[in-house]
Amino acid sequence: MLKPAIFNTFSERIQLAPTSVIIDGEPEYEISQIVDSKIDRRWACKLLYKVIWLGYEDTGDKSKWILASKLTHATDLVSDFHITYPAKPGPLPLS
Repeated sequence: MLKPAIFNTFSERIQLAPTSVIIDGEPEYEISQIVDSKIDRRWACKLLYKVIWLGYEDTGDKSKWILASKLTHATDLVSDFHITYPAKPGPLPLS
């Protein structure tokens, strides 16, 4: 029978999930940073951003691909990402 090599010394400690903020009647979670972008033609909104959730940095579930249309409250993070990575896919410029 296999046993863990390192035992959990903090068995009584439970990591609580970050709390959400209610915006326009919907729960929203804070984003720590945007780390990537891509185009996925399977969606109506084809631009997606890979975000790191605030409070999940040290867990296995720290990042997720989010549709650009869902990041309306994170415009500063989107701008910072595209300033840092100008060659990455981004929103189309307005003409």
